Amino acid sequence: MKQKSEGAKGFWMWIIFLFVALSIYGLPQNIKNNISSIVRAGLFSPFVWVDSQYKIMRDNLSRLIRTERELAQTKLELQNSIEEKLENQRLRKLLDFKSNSEYSLILAEIVGIKGMKFPAGLIINKGKRDGVEDNMPVLTADGAIGRVKSAGATTSVIQILLDPALKISVLDQRSRVVGMLVSPDARKLLMEQVPADEDIAVGDRIIASGYGGIFPKGILIGYVISVSEPPEGMFKRIVVEPSASLSRIEEVFVLKDMNADSSNIDTIETKIHPTK
Repeated sequence: MKQKSEGAKGFWMWIIFLFVALSIYGLPQNIKNNISSIVRAGLFSPFVWVDSQYKIMRDNLSRLIRTERELAQTKLELQNSIEEKLENQRLRKLLDFKSNSEYSLILAEIVGIKGMKFPAGLIINKGKRDGVEDNMPVLTADGAIGRVKSAGATTSVIQILLDPALKISVLDQRSRVVGMLVSPDARKLLMEQVPADEDIAVGDRIIASGYGGIFPKGILIGYVISVSEPPEGMFKRIVVEPSASLSRIEEVFVLKDMNADSSNIDTIETKIHPTK
């Protein structure tokens, strides 16, 4: 019974379809064209809508990619502008320092690092061809950073203040107390060999004493940030903060009219504490 019912239903569907087809066939051409347009619109409108939405999404995606690209370019240009501004400020400060300095200075750029462990040597883009020699002082507009450890033909290696192998004779600018600046752990600077009864205070400016043939007298080294007197001992413990940032150096000056004679380095301590 169910199969007969379905067969009869199919039969009548064909009859209705045939009747509609014959009816349309007998209609005037303009009406048939209108019906055909309506049928096509009904059948294809979902596909047309999907295609239009795809085109809209594609156009929006293209605009988004273009906008992100333009935004990235703008950010890059802004970063370059900020970097150029900072570089101009640094160079202006360096040039002002050089023009006001009483010394003959060679401006150099840090181009590399020598060694894997801190404090590593800094490599500058100036060497013997530019007048750089071993043991010449190296400084920035903010103060000393070290000395030329080895000068090559076109580049040189700088030994910074935090190198434990470097010792500099220094002077408290206020009290005129002399001591030896060292970095025992490559992390901090200590002003050593200062007797416990000497006058050293936090905030004092520490300058080069002029002894030893490395730095001329008066070059700023740093500031006292801590003073303590051990219960047992003859000397104060004085911590000095470098006036120049040793971790953010990009350009330096090599002081070339100072007589950099390494033979005087071993006699620094004798000059500070002469034999009575």
